[in-house]
Amino acid sequence: MSKVIAHILVCSVLFVASEVRSQQSNSSATDSAAYAVPADSVRALDSAYRARKAELDRWIRAQRRTAYPQEDFISIYAGYGGYLQVLPRDLNQLFSERTRPASDLTSDRNAYSTVDRAIIISGQAQLAQTWGIYFEYDLVEKWFNTIVDSTGSVPQPNYGAQEELDLTEHSFIVGGMYVIYSGPFYRLRANGGIGGVIALTTETESPGGYARSASASGYQINFDLLNDFRVSQGVSFTLDLVTRSVTTGELKTSNGQTLDTPFGKNPSRLTIQPSASNVVYGLAAGLVFYF
Repeated sequence: MSKVIAHILVCSVLFVASEVRSQQSNSSATDSAAYAVPADSVRALDSAYRARKAELDRWIRAQRRTAYPQEDFISIYAGYGGYLQVLPRDLNQLFSERTRPASDLTSDRNAYSTVDRAIIISGQAQLAQTWGIYFEYDLVEKWFNTIVDSTGSVPQPNYGAQEELDLTEHSFIVGGMYVIYSGPFYRLRANGGIGGVIALTTETESPGGYARSASASGYQINFDLLNDFRVSQGVSFTLDLVTRSVTTGELKTSNGQTLDTPFGKNPSRLTIQPSASNVVYGLAAGLVFYF
């Protein structure tokens, strides 16, 4: 009898537990159904997310497109004058009068020649999207060299001598920069400036060991067009059209003599008192480093 009662109690307990679990399951299902997000709301949230993401992507693309090179604040430029033409009229005539007969004194006065060395170092600060300021140092060197030959019936007094004339110019320029066009990989700029220049000349004649040096100061005006090709985030390659106009006083030696005085074996006095004034134009190439 006791076994039967125990069996009935066990069955009752299992039945009650089964009912409790069933009620809990039904309650969970009801709660899930009550808190489920409607399908329309899900689609609305997804559309809003996609719209915000598209707007953010557009902003990022615009920032990347405009950040370089338009907003480069400080940059340093180092260039070399690959092909520059120079016209130093007075120095052309000086060299002609030293080395040629009297009938040919001005034959080379208006002749352009190639600059032998030109180095450009510049620092720029872009203060706004389209303009900025810059400073620049220029080094220009031109070398004249010839052996005097007899081209007339009367030989030159310095016949057979080797005549040399070297011109070196140091200039310091300040000016403004204007950005004509700017894109992700290319920028076109115009630079214009004015500054001081120091011109130095050295004359030698050999054999004989004749030599003298002279100097003059003046001003220089620059105007350049710079084609800036971005090759990386911090570096650009440039191909530039450069022009220079140099105006100086008369070249004088350390004791105040002008260069029209006789020099070397040629006792003739020059017909001009030369200056180092000249004009330069041509192409230069270089690298720009952005900070």
